[in-house]
Amino acid sequence: MRSIWRSGRLSLSDKLLRKILDDFPSVPEDEKIRLISEALDENSELRAVFDSLSEGHIVVAKDHTVLLTSRSVAMLLPSDRRGRIREGRSVDDIIIDRDVKAFLMDVLSGREKAEPKDFAFQHGDETRIIRVSFQSLHVEDLSLLDIIIRDITEDIRKEARLRRSESLASMTTMAAGIAHEIKNPLAAMKIHLQLMRKAFRSKGSLTEEMAERYLSVLDEEIDHLNSIAVDFLFAVRPMDIELMLGSINDVIMDLVTFLAPEAEEKGISVRTDLEKFLPRVELDARYMRQSLLNIVENAFSAMPGGGTLSIATKLTGDYITLTIRDTGTGIDPEHLEKIFEPYFTTKASGTGLGLTVVYKVIKEHHGDIFVSSETGKGTVFTIKLPVPQSQRKALENKEDGNGFTIDC
Repeated sequence: MRSIWRSGRLSLSDKLLRKILDDFPSVPEDEKIRLISEALDENSELRAVFDSLSEGHIVVAKDHTVLLTSRSVAMLLPSDRRGRIREGRSVDDIIIDRDVKAFLMDVLSGREKAEPKDFAFQHGDETRIIRVSFQSLHVEDLSLLDIIIRDITEDIRKEARLRRSESLASMTTMAAGIAHEIKNPLAAMKIHLQLMRKAFRSKGSLTEEMAERYLSVLDEEIDHLNSIAVDFLFAVRPMDIELMLGSINDVIMDLVTFLAPEAEEKGISVRTDLEKFLPRVELDARYMRQSLLNIVENAFSAMPGGGTLSIATKLTGDYITLTIRDTGTGIDPEHLEKIFEPYFTTKASGTGLGLTVVYKVIKEHHGDIFVSSETGKGTVFTIKLPVPQSQRKALENKEDGNGFTIDC
């Protein structure tokens, strides 16, 4: 098949050429030569620009015929160097890598969504990562698919370096936080050991009551140190999260029931607005409940004189959105971006790891968490959890009236 470049479909002078062709016999010979020459020059220029792109492009018609390829395709995808990446052939013929070929044929046949996918290839002593993505093209009466091939190896390396830098910065912050947290209990223990030593020197012995007073402080500070270590390990260790299909509304109602006595004691009204018939999500009920509890306990602390805590859920597209809103003191703007950082806290007591753990748990659930706040008016935590593909299909079938039941 002729290239779409040669057919004039991408030429800026397309309409003019067609008009001339309609009245071709009456056009002077020198004008014909000039117009054809200009069209060829334009075609060559466009082709040169197209071939200079670092990305590879394969433009495909509905029948899987390759209409156009850029020069870099052969360098990015495995090639037998014998001109297999040629126009006018089927995609199935020109791609020699089995995995890439199977993926492209599934996309072109509609068996798989046209979503980007990465492939690894060995180039000499190094591994290169190639990303295959897609975009639709509409040229006059043609519907085409542009297959884009891009080498993302360096991008991945940069991301890895950035993650290592962020990890190092996070470790530095956590180390500083641990040093700060253990400093006070160690100082208290040292002071009371010195007091015990002085008492021995001055009296030669200690009464049981005096010894108990010193030892109780030491015991308390040791427990404090242990809790710091436990919280730290919980924050940094990989979580043994077991994701299973479950109802986020059930987790919330269980938590609300548990918190009812504390809320009543503190003069806090807990309101829920949970959307019925929500699709199930993949979650670990234990960790999710603990995360929501951490957020709620922070909200309770922000409402010492009482207030209202509102918890709502709703389905928004392919996500379930959960919001937890309080009418408390709010968070200062300069603190808002730091609240998920390890050991950051504005409280007189506490390790500052609670919201760090919350963030980690939500990410383990493949979700996102956001916070907004206004000083003196309250804070809103928004959590988005993805709906699994199986549940999306069940929801679509239910909406179509096919009788599928969706757990709420």
